Amino acid sequence: MDFFDHQEQARRNTVLLTIYFAIAIILIIASVYFALLGILVFSTKDTDQPIQFGGWHPELLGSVIVVVGIIIATGSLYKIWMLGGHGETVAISLGGVKVPANTTALEERILLNVVEEMALASGTPVPPVYILEDENGINAFAAGTSPQNAVIGVTRGAITTLSRDELQGVIAHEFSHILNGDMKLNLRLMGLLHGILLIALIGFLFIRYLSMSSFRGSSNRDDSKGAAGIMAALFVAGSALIVIGYIGVFFANMIKSAVSRQREFLADASAVQFTRNPNGISDALKRIGGWKQHARLTNARASESSHMYFGEGVSSFLFATHPPLPMRIKRIEPNFKGVFSKTEPVTHTVSELIDPNSLAMARASFAGGSTATSSIVSGGARPLGATGGVHRAALAGADQHERQPEQAVNHIGEPRPEHLAHAHNLVDELVPILSEDIRDPLGAVAIIYALLLAPSSDPIRAKQLETIQIQADLRINHELSRVINQVELLEDEQRLPLACLALPALHQMSPKQVMAFRKTVRALIEADRKWTIFEFAIQRFITKRLVNRLDDNGQSKSDSKAEQALPSAFQVVLSALAYVGSDADHAANSFAIGLKQSRFVGKTITILPRENCTLKALDAALDVLEKSNGSTKRGMLAAFSACIAADRKVELSELELLRVIADALGCPMPPILEETLAAG
Repeated sequence: MDFFDHQEQARRNTVLLTIYFAIAIILIIASVYFALLGILVFSTKDTDQPIQFGGWHPELLGSVIVVVGIIIATGSLYKIWMLGGHGETVAISLGGVKVPANTTALEERILLNVVEEMALASGTPVPPVYILEDENGINAFAAGTSPQNAVIGVTRGAITTLSRDELQGVIAHEFSHILNGDMKLNLRLMGLLHGILLIALIGFLFIRYLSMSSFRGSSNRDDSKGAAGIMAALFVAGSALIVIGYIGVFFANMIKSAVSRQREFLADASAVQFTRNPNGISDALKRIGGWKQHARLTNARASESSHMYFGEGVSSFLFATHPPLPMRIKRIEPNFKGVFSKTEPVTHTVSELIDPNSLAMARASFAGGSTATSSIVSGGARPLGATGGVHRAALAGADQHERQPEQAVNHIGEPRPEHLAHAHNLVDELVPILSEDIRDPLGAVAIIYALLLAPSSDPIRAKQLETIQIQADLRINHELSRVINQVELLEDEQRLPLACLALPALHQMSPKQVMAFRKTVRALIEADRKWTIFEFAIQRFITKRLVNRLDDNGQSKSDSKAEQALPSAFQVVLSALAYVGSDADHAANSFAIGLKQSRFVGKTITILPRENCTLKALDAALDVLEKSNGSTKRGMLAAFSACIAADRKVELSELELLRVIADALGCPMPPILEETLAAG
């Protein structure tokens, strides 16, 4: 099962979940209806117009449907809104504290190091990391609605008891939840459960009202008798709502638990495939079994998110959201006897920041992270610069070239150990000054500016430096002078990953600082009036990961005011890809070959003029394509890869743009390894 199948399965689970909850809501409505009808029958039996239990009462049923529907819908939507469009709200609600990117605590530094490697290897943004300081149980979670706004949460107990390999297995498990589309499903589960629980909470309000009213009396005996009747009815109604609400929660928890257990098995298997180290995750599970607090969380709101954790965070006999530990371990380690040794805290050492297993694996060149300089906008598709070059022109066999982009697409959402080893090497090989500064907000800003500077021989560079001097803080100018020479010495494959590593530090900026940073970045990019693919990637990186988090809880918005149809958006992106690295004649042929692989074949879609493939048009088009479903995205990426391979000459600029497009569509593409390209 590949990335797109996982995404579709998550959507099917969501639909199935919706059906189950719809059935539960229907049963709740029926229960409330009959409870209220019983109260009315009892309270009117001695009146002139008694209500019969067996009669048909459409007005009552209609009122119950409307009121119960509004209560559940309001509770669910409110909870989802409170959780926001990203996972930080969940982490904070559980007592999480964000780990500063420049932390000096060794165990926190090891944790961030592992998360950075996982993110680079899987092609996702480096997520913010939260530590649940007051939780001594061994646990972790991933929260958010997409890879772009995900966060990782880890308990203090986990980082003090797990070795680096074990921590890597846990984080790989959480990244599989991110890649398999489980996070959005988890947030919807939390919202629906809260909506049903609201029925019981209203019942408690009735009972509370009665307890407060019981202290008030009336001097009028008739009034007192009438009030007693009303209070009795409210008490029965409140009690019925509490019972009905908790019965609904009972069945909702059963549904939640069944869905969650299956996703946990999948995440365990994906983590083993990712790291190729089954001992990492199995040993982490054994640590939970031998730890005095197991995976338990003590936060009062822990049960709301019980289905999101790595281990069983909340004790529950009937509603276990995770398979039993021995069962999970035996799936990874069949010979496990079910005996847990006592877990003791570990002593971390600096050497854990350098993973010998990763260093022992074959090194690979990250073709997808180059500083490809082919222009996207009008003015011609320039050939790659001296630092980029055409990828291995001497590769034997045209078929190898044709299959390279397809291989890259096939690895979407399914990183391999080679990708993890490569990500580790990229981070490990950074010189100390860059490794330190990229994790500090001022240093990260300065490094991004340095990455966007033109070569020292280009007169545009002086204009860019003047812009930074005028617009940026003096401290940033000082940091820039420290790092500029080291940035110039970077290998091509280190530049884009270095920019990705800056994200956690950039998240520490205030909204005002983010907007000033964005303004300076735009000025640096537009200094030569041409946008390279690397610059385009940085621009989207800042807009989608930083600026959009300040508005609408991270929900993406298109910069285009006009609504763009899916075929038109596809046409813009395919045209832009066709022009990268090709002249006009070859571009038309590449476009046609790509079109044949798409769902739009047979439609009157033709390649756009080069001048129409502007940055603004491409940006808006990608925002439209992002909203399509998994099968459509699969077909479009197949078309894009066919377009790239059409001229039997794959350039780094084309591969980098393909990665940018895949990221924009929410389909994280791992690094494109040299050995993958060579093997075809």
